[in-house]
Amino acid sequence: MATVFYQLFLLDPAYRGPGWLWISMLVAEGLTALHLIGTWWTILAHDDRPEAVDATVWRNRLRAGADVPSIDVLITAYGEEPALVRRTMLAARDMELAHRTFLLDDGDSDELRAIAEEVGIGYLRRPGGAHAKAGNVNAGLARTGGEYVVILDADHVPEPGFLISILPHFQDPDVAFVQSPQSYTNNVNLVATGSGEAQRIFYELVCPGKNHFNAAFCVGTNVMFRRAALDSIGGIWTGSNSEDIWTSIELHKRGWKSIYVPQVLARGLAPEDVPSYLKQQLRWASGGFEVLLKGRLFKRGTGLTLDQRLQYLFCGTHYLLSLAMLTFMLFPALYLLFALSPIRADGFTWATHYLPFQAAVLLVTWLQSGGFKPSAIVASIGAAPVHLRALGGVLIGRPSKWKVTNAGGDSGRSLWAVMPLVAILTLNATAIVVGVLVMADPAPTWLSVGWAAMIVLILGRMILESITGGRIRKSVTPSAPAPENLPAQPQPVAAAV
Repeated sequence: MATVFYQLFLLDPAYRGPGWLWISMLVAEGLTALHLIGTWWTILAHDDRPEAVDATVWRNRLRAGADVPSIDVLITAYGEEPALVRRTMLAARDMELAHRTFLLDDGDSDELRAIAEEVGIGYLRRPGGAHAKAGNVNAGLARTGGEYVVILDADHVPEPGFLISILPHFQDPDVAFVQSPQSYTNNVNLVATGSGEAQRIFYELVCPGKNHFNAAFCVGTNVMFRRAALDSIGGIWTGSNSEDIWTSIELHKRGWKSIYVPQVLARGLAPEDVPSYLKQQLRWASGGFEVLLKGRLFKRGTGLTLDQRLQYLFCGTHYLLSLAMLTFMLFPALYLLFALSPIRADGFTWATHYLPFQAAVLLVTWLQSGGFKPSAIVASIGAAPVHLRALGGVLIGRPSKWKVTNAGGDSGRSLWAVMPLVAILTLNATAIVVGVLVMADPAPTWLSVGWAAMIVLILGRMILESITGGRIRKSVTPSAPAPENLPAQPQPVAAAV
């Protein structure tokens, strides 16, 4: 009711402002409404179905000592801190159930090779580094032969029960991969906490709904594949730096199933500084826009169901919300500086229609997500210009290059990384001063001043985080490493090209 009340107000010709500005507002509000409806529909589809009985039976048999199919665990590395990678090596090596563990090192690090030999796991490197992470995994697949393949990022430490929790879901021969959540443990500052909160909402609420539609997709780590499924599409997809979601699409097109297990089985590290966070967001947004603009989701004969097409569509519309967000951040300045408004109405009339709608949106979001942290809002709004940059890159055929999020050696302090935010903050701060001095119409002026002030506070917090590098409250490791005095499982001898 609140939404209809507000939309009818926007569409009423009596309140229409300049045409170009009015259309901009309709587009922004339309994008917001489309994605909110899609998100709510997905979340409400979560039906809490228990796992298949056959999966439970197989797990019990495995615990009783039944034969285990061959499993290869592939840890991808490219420039991460050796100590970080070592923790993941140890935990992967010591997981329950027989398996072989390999480090796929695209950084050609002799130190990592020595660590792999020390802990007793396989070490593989390749020449050239073509196709980034996807090429690294495919090179590892070509030199291993396990019936099932686990992919772990170097900063994601698996729990001992990872394999025994995931493997039984492959009792259905049509299942191509089983995905478990990403979970961040280093809530040490605004960026890390905000990033972790966004992940929590996605993995706790959205992914179970996608699973209902057989549209759960691979997120690049904490995932187990059936090798036969990967072989059917020629391995991990290499035509994009977002190899995970494109691999999922290709598998779903061929009728394979995916399963999402809502159980945290590996713990990783969120970006702890703004440049790293924006680098991650640029890569993820580029992947979402590639799927939206180049995925041909609604082309006939693709093999995707309607539900799957819509779920992949929402991956792209999520990042399109930043276009709406940037539009909304310009409106108060346009009114305060140039007396331009998409809606011609007095402040009371506008507030009467808008505030109930906005309150309803926030209330429903809060109820569905179990609350949300202000840091998530700041981080989300702070990434909006980067998402727009990703959209431009995809439109002109120059998507972002693949880079490791938690690579060591990067500076965590940068004003350059947030210069678009500085520009928007300066514009709104100037508009506040001008609006207060001129005060042509008090009611809408004070509304616009309040709106602009909120933008200044949010962007200012993100800018401060970037130029200070983020205050680290307390260092948290992803997980305690496995005891080193335990005997290592039999592993292949470390090898290097």
